[in-house]
Amino acid sequence: MKTIRMIQTAALLTLGISLTTHADGFRNPPESAAAIGKIGGTYAWMEDASAAARNPANLASMTQTMVSASLTMGYGKKEFTMMDGAKAESENPWGYLPSLFAVVPLEGGKWTAGFALTTPYGRSTEFPTDSPLRYASPYFTELRSMDFHPSLATKINETLSIGVGVHVLWSDLSIKQIYPWGAALGAPGLPDGTATLDGDGYGIAGSLALTWDLAEGQRLALTYRTQTQVDYEGDTRLSNIPPPAAGLAASTSDFDTEITYPSVIALAYGIKVNEKVRVEANIEWIEHSQFDQLQLDAGRNTPLLPQSTVAADWEDNFTYGIGAEWDVTDAWTLRAGYLYLETPIPSSTMIPTIAEEDQSVVSVGCGYTQGPHQIDLAYAIGLFDGRNVRDNVNPAYNGDYDFESHLISLSYGYTF
Repeated sequence: MKTIRMIQTAALLTLGISLTTHADGFRNPPESAAAIGKIGGTYAWMEDASAAARNPANLASMTQTMVSASLTMGYGKKEFTMMDGAKAESENPWGYLPSLFAVVPLEGGKWTAGFALTTPYGRSTEFPTDSPLRYASPYFTELRSMDFHPSLATKINETLSIGVGVHVLWSDLSIKQIYPWGAALGAPGLPDGTATLDGDGYGIAGSLALTWDLAEGQRLALTYRTQTQVDYEGDTRLSNIPPPAAGLAASTSDFDTEITYPSVIALAYGIKVNEKVRVEANIEWIEHSQFDQLQLDAGRNTPLLPQSTVAADWEDNFTYGIGAEWDVTDAWTLRAGYLYLETPIPSSTMIPTIAEEDQSVVSVGCGYTQGPHQIDLAYAIGLFDGRNVRDNVNPAYNGDYDFESHLISLSYGYTF
């Protein structure tokens, strides 16, 4: 068991560290540089190996084996101004999200196999341990994921393709909060401790995709991914336990919780304006209402938690976008996109470490193809107005939130 956990940890460190800000609940940005470059249009005209993640039905049109890898670097910061004017600013703003893809036409030519290894969910925020939030909120929250996604695609007829897939999702969760032993025991002067909750778990989901070439140069795409429930199991650790609490607290105990990740339906319409220009519009519906609370079971230490049940009451939300790409030459492609993200998190239950707001994202990108080699580069910036919270169930979380977010993505693909 220890060996298995070491392998899992090494794989996840290789595959990604979560981003700080991306207004879409726990969902991460699109998986490849080509998708980020046209961020609002990523389903209808995705026709490289990364379609294995976005829309596996498109794999049915691919006649050559292709592999690709992508690395997205994210920079995100949050600043929280409390009602009394005190400020807390997040640290460690950089994160990375790698992905791997493969497409293999199977013998006989009727079926095409796809494979994607991605990080679809995640969030990471760290505040200084001496910030004014240190007793009111976790100073560190990190959720990471790794999704193993094999798929199969085939053409039903000349105009309609279908893709089906299975998702094996692995995720881990870490929460850290300063624990005020002096206040808890009514003994001022006792040094603070740290409560750390770590756990990981697996979940299974399925996906279905359809691509319909409804007319010359026009395409509809529809994708569906089922919800995924992950049961996290791990450990709770308490530090600096003072002698008066020795009979109440344990330095180590169990930790269990559960998160249900949303089902997602995406609809896209794409049109070829001419032989060189493609445009598409996307809309997504995300069932975030499945996440209504976070139940924390710290075993023997549960009575010591500030809250064992954290209200969420997230709401279903939509995203709306448009993306375009222009084949400037046979080798070069330029891309641009716009995406509007509704946040599912109501102000009444938002906590600083997962704070977000409705936002727009604007992106640009380019692609270069030379023989079997394909290189894509993209940049995206989040546009924010700031969020003013006055109705939170925890008065300490009322205040003004400001955000900053940038994405840089690079992909390399090889066609055999």
